[in-house]
Amino acid sequence: MSERFDAVIVGAGLSGQACAHRLHAGGMSVAVVEAHLIGGLTAYWTEIPMPSLIGPTNLVRQLALASGIASPPTRGRRKGASPQEAPHKLLPQRTDEFQAKQLHDEGISVVRGRARLRDTGQITVEQQGHERQLEAARVVIATGTTPRAPEIQGLQETGYWTPREAITFTSLPPSVIALGGGTHAIELAQLFRIYGAEVTIVTRSSHLMPYEDPKVGDLLAQHLYHKGVRVITGRRVLSAQRNPPGSSCSLTLDDGSRVEGEQVVVAAGREPSIAGLDLERAGVQAEPRGIRVDEYCRAGENVWAIGDVTGAGASIHMAQYQARIAADDMLGHPHPAYLSSVPRIAFTDPQVATAGLSAARARELGKDVASVIVNLPGPPDTPGAQLALHADRAAGVLLGVWAVAPDAQEWFPPAALAIRAAIPIAVLHDALEQFPRYGDAYLQALDRLLEQGVR
Repeated sequence: MSERFDAVIVGAGLSGQACAHRLHAGGMSVAVVEAHLIGGLTAYWTEIPMPSLIGPTNLVRQLALASGIASPPTRGRRKGASPQEAPHKLLPQRTDEFQAKQLHDEGISVVRGRARLRDTGQITVEQQGHERQLEAARVVIATGTTPRAPEIQGLQETGYWTPREAITFTSLPPSVIALGGGTHAIELAQLFRIYGAEVTIVTRSSHLMPYEDPKVGDLLAQHLYHKGVRVITGRRVLSAQRNPPGSSCSLTLDDGSRVEGEQVVVAAGREPSIAGLDLERAGVQAEPRGIRVDEYCRAGENVWAIGDVTGAGASIHMAQYQARIAADDMLGHPHPAYLSSVPRIAFTDPQVATAGLSAARARELGKDVASVIVNLPGPPDTPGAQLALHADRAAGVLLGVWAVAPDAQEWFPPAALAIRAAIPIAVLHDALEQFPRYGDAYLQALDRLLEQGVR
């Protein structure tokens, strides 16, 4: 016999929980289905733990930059279990149970197991040898993503860590090769370097952070080089081998060169977690990047998809935004998503904050783009920090913004709001910032945009 709910959400990560809370607050009966840990990737493996792992050591480093203070890098063994046992030690089961209890106490049903769609509004949940049947007028897919390993000859036999194993290491490898040029690869590379490992980043992209302006990746590469991280861009790994067993791993690149390291970390991309969901039974279309949704996050008749599984962007901000868009649509007061202004924050060192269009993408869309880059205050004896604004000359509004700085997310909100509200450059130029340190940098950039004829 089926249990009936107003809405069933498959996936209890950040986006799934945010949607569940909003629907329940709107008067709906809600169930969330989760096959793994309540809280998902964000809570246990990415945005929440990474700043915690990198941040404290960065504070030590900042102190070391002060006159008369020095601190050696942290080295050696981290306390804890093996990578296979670490999730149970470092990420206690009671944390998962605590989150489940919070949902239950609020009145949201938690269903453990692996879901598959049988038909529109019909969900079967596999639970250790038996099945549980659910019915709902509305179904939300919020299953997130899983790591994707590149097709490299010998990589499986050689062995590698995914980001999950990488942040639970207990014995520091003397040298690490990080495959990938995006946020996760850079964060992990910096983590290992902070602890004292020799680190090399290898990416087939021509620059780091390939979906952002090239200058963003160039600035990060400068900072990485300054901290002793080797960065190899524009190169594809052809093969991997470890000879003899127990020795370092050797990667052969497409230019014939070799890179060697004790441990390989693969952070070269992710793919939507949709295996076994039987989406086609509910008329949902999936592409390699993710589930196809419209501007209201609708994926099919009475089916919505939110968060990383849509391929719209892997960030806390996007997950929460899409959760709100979908929930409001289901509650009867729809409003379309405006994805261009959703922040993209990378908790690297320095941080990267972006929103809107890159200059190249804006030009592809036929915009007459005016761009300025200004320097921001930063720590001494390190490469510079910068803020960039891209504006539409004809419309007189901001199209995109990025900042690379130790506190980039602090520089970010005024420009993100300006993009979303299409605030004219002239109005921004006349506004006052709460903190002059931030306002002076924006005023300098806006002055230069006005000089370029943006009105």
